[in-house]
Amino acid sequence: MSALSPAKETAFEKVKGLWIAIPTPFTPSGEIDEGTLRKAVDYYIEGLAVDGIFCGGVMGEFWSMTTEERARVHELVVGAAAGRVPIMAHIGHHVYSEAARLSHHAEQIGADFVIAINPYFPIMPSDDIVRDWYRRLTSESSVPFFLFNTSYSGYALSPQLIAELSDLETVCGIKNPKPMDHLLQVQDLVGDRIVVCDADEGDWLGLHLDHGFRSLMSTPALAMYQTPEHRPILDYTHLADAGDIEAAWALQGTLQRERRAFEKWMRDQWLAQGAGAIPIAELKAWLGLMGLEQGPVRPPLIPLSDERTEALRADLDGLGLLGSLAS
Repeated sequence: MSALSPAKETAFEKVKGLWIAIPTPFTPSGEIDEGTLRKAVDYYIEGLAVDGIFCGGVMGEFWSMTTEERARVHELVVGAAAGRVPIMAHIGHHVYSEAARLSHHAEQIGADFVIAINPYFPIMPSDDIVRDWYRRLTSESSVPFFLFNTSYSGYALSPQLIAELSDLETVCGIKNPKPMDHLLQVQDLVGDRIVVCDADEGDWLGLHLDHGFRSLMSTPALAMYQTPEHRPILDYTHLADAGDIEAAWALQGTLQRERRAFEKWMRDQWLAQGAGAIPIAELKAWLGLMGLEQGPVRPPLIPLSDERTEALRADLDGLGLLGSLAS
């Protein structure tokens, strides 16, 4: 095998463990709530001991912000983290020049990685179009670049195209939330060249132990059913890394009720309501009921109804999470 590029070496060094995908807090009037975002970043790092932060992505309502606002979110997160954990900034955009601007900005502020959703156009792109898009975008800066193979773009990258893109010098990883056969095929094809990751906490331990996956990349679940006093995902990961496999699986198995709630309030919203039903309102309400206020969602999303908020409150109360972060 040939020597890895500096970007790929950086990814294998820094992308490990538990990475959180974070929402963007807004004020009641709809502005970025800079103080709340800074405090939340500190909480994720010090309270939850995450290994990295993915900001400005789908969970961060990137589609609702101007390029300037997205750049500001990246600045705030990088600044608040202050080098304690690596930061991955989402730069995906349907306008190439705007994605390039965000890539340049990420390099200027010292983001550790950038990541871009599959390019989305009003046409079904061919492999040639996608390949050219990534060749150009990854050359805009030297920041290590992650692919983000999400179906929000309207299509998926094939394992074969991912293998081709993995040869690009700055491409160093992929967040690949796809069916297990696709995920493992990608790992077999390129796992020695780039860091392959999935976002499903329920699959994380098996992927980590049985297939050599380095990182859970990236999920809000780390904040939704963990607190500073109770960090079971962190604990079972540490048990696995220490070689206590039986104890790791035993602890992992205690989270079935939390996973069912996550499925109900998060994943089922995507599947049941169709494209565009991104459950950020549910995520922000969940965190707010725990005591980590994140403010409202921006249009075109709508807030949870009072009825659904009360149903969520009851579910979190049953899990012992209601008000769990109250000081």
